[in-house]
Amino acid sequence: MCRTLVAGVEWTRSADKHGVPREDALYAMMHADVSSEIDGEPGEQTIVYVGHPHGQTERYLEVIAAHRPPRTIVIFHVMPLTGQFRYLLHEGEAQ
Repeated sequence: MCRTLVAGVEWTRSADKHGVPREDALYAMMHADVSSEIDGEPGEQTIVYVGHPHGQTERYLEVIAAHRPPRTIVIFHVMPLTGQFRYLLHEGEAQ
């Protein structure tokens, strides 16, 4: 995820809607347990990241960001992990 370090990060108002500190969202992205590309706008790569907001918790966040060429990341969704993306933590596990 090196491109995060050299990319410009932008935030939409909706990213702040659930009151999650931006530092926690960035930590969750950079230390994500799992990430997956989802449908987004044409010309962008939209990725959902599932990770902890810091290293001393078992809680998870879901962070969704649009990667816009050449080097812009627009974070537009941040909240505690919901059932919509919880399955990503268990993909590939035997059931």
